[in-house]
Amino acid sequence: MANQSTENTGGGAFTTYPLTDGEREWSFFEFTWVNVGLAIATWAFLIGGTTALFVGVRDGLAAIVIGNAIGVGIVALSTCQGTEKYGVEHYTLLRSVFGANGVRVVAAIALIVFGFGWTAVLGIMFGRATTNVSDALLGTNIGPTDLTVSLAGIVALGLAWAVLVRGPVSISWLNRIVGPGLVIVSLVLLYLIFAERSWGELLAAAPLDPFEGRHLNFLIAIELNLAAGLGWWPVMGNLSRLTKSARAATWPNLLGIGCAAAVGECVGLLAALTLASDDPTVWSIPIAGVLFGVFILLFIALANVTSIVSFVYSTALAARQAAAPLAEKIPWLWLTGLVLLPGAIGIFFPEQIYDNFFRFLAWTALAFAPLAGVSLADYMLRGRTLHVVDLYARAGQGRYAYWRGINFAAIGALVLGAITYVLLLNPQTLESEPYFVYFTASAPSCLVAGISYVLIMKLVLKPLGQGGLD
Repeated sequence: MANQSTENTGGGAFTTYPLTDGEREWSFFEFTWVNVGLAIATWAFLIGGTTALFVGVRDGLAAIVIGNAIGVGIVALSTCQGTEKYGVEHYTLLRSVFGANGVRVVAAIALIVFGFGWTAVLGIMFGRATTNVSDALLGTNIGPTDLTVSLAGIVALGLAWAVLVRGPVSISWLNRIVGPGLVIVSLVLLYLIFAERSWGELLAAAPLDPFEGRHLNFLIAIELNLAAGLGWWPVMGNLSRLTKSARAATWPNLLGIGCAAAVGECVGLLAALTLASDDPTVWSIPIAGVLFGVFILLFIALANVTSIVSFVYSTALAARQAAAPLAEKIPWLWLTGLVLLPGAIGIFFPEQIYDNFFRFLAWTALAFAPLAGVSLADYMLRGRTLHVVDLYARAGQGRYAYWRGINFAAIGALVLGAITYVLLLNPQTLESEPYFVYFTASAPSCLVAGISYVLIMKLVLKPLGQGGLD
């Protein structure tokens, strides 16, 4: 299919059209480092620090491994297979699930969570890291919520924008540096922690701000790490379509996002319990000293830029769906700038956003657990076979027409999944119901959404001849 909207500098990777083999940039090795660079960035340290709010070392390490294994596994299965197989942009692929108009709702959710939430969190972290460098080297006294932090965060968005306009090639190049560097930084931090404190001292460290009851705190820690894994759902599909094989699309997620994120989160957990702070930007200098601590902070700042680049790349493609056909006419430069704008506003509210990160994680799970369940259920229901031409049909036409381009079965399944989550856990307060301690909230939400979708599709839509089910 000819792509008449291809950017001069980026080929099909800038558009929603299927990629050719020549446009797929990443091998197994390259995509692994892309994932490592994303996963072990400072957001992983922040999630580890957040885990330390509720549990100590033993329960925290177990929660990190369990949460990431389940969450990342679900994301790898539900997003990477189809996008790699067909080279189709993730939200275009989801037209088979939601319809051409229904997928706008999904794209809008991704825009809110990543275009506003994650971009603001990473920008604020960049600001705090760089101002801490200023405090250490220049003797300034910049507070964590001062305007200077927000202005530094805007610089991070500007740097990310400059890289982003060059497309996936720049993402790969930057992560070849950042990925290995962050692995080294994590290992050095781990060594320094154990050089100063014994394993017994770390085991004795108490959680920073737990609820009553060890079992409840353990399940909340698992839930937040599940949320972290599921939070990759809007991103990985559009990155996986750039890989050269199914093997290169799937396993680097498990190795990079799963294992590398777990390493970064474990480092964050130990550092937070050691220094009684869940904020990664305050750890480096007390642990590593001024010289090496400043180097770590600067590298943390750079890592946040690479994460913003990858998040906004996928989010900009989601924007093409949410605002089609208008967004298709906007040049890539300005489209990515518009996607960065909500995050730029959020950066000026560090106390409300960054300091309530655990709540943001819970809302992320509420959004993406049912989406992962429905999208995986649809792909399996169709025998892992899609009709690409029909994915690009006009709303209300083709195999995936549904009702005026909206699959109300999928929307209904999402609602059921979201209700299930809220009935088990309040994402704003983390107040839970009794059954939460047996199942978490994300896992039941994902299952209820997926199972209800399959039942409605088989029992209602297939007899009506809707949805292109063979």
